[in-house]
Amino acid sequence: MKRVLLTVPAFVLVVGIFLAILLGLVRVSLMIGEIPAGIAHAAARCGELALGVVLLLGGTSVATRVAVWLFRPVAEAESATIPS
Repeated sequence: MKRVLLTVPAFVLVVGIFLAILLGLVRVSLMIGEIPAGIAHAAARCGELALGVVLLLGGTSVATRVAVWLFRPVAEAESATIPS
């Protein structure tokens, strides 16, 4: 029963993390669209791509850790700590 109750806030947390990442990337993309210079624009797009990859991989890592923490076997749950 505890797992079922913890699933809802974990799901909301993960969805919130990904929405925040995507909204941030959209904001950055709109800011980059206003850069007139060609080389600066290209460099900013490359930076945006690298930032997007890092943020989305980080969000996936957090979501995976939350899922593992919630759904690990009960026998391990008594003595285990949050995986790092």
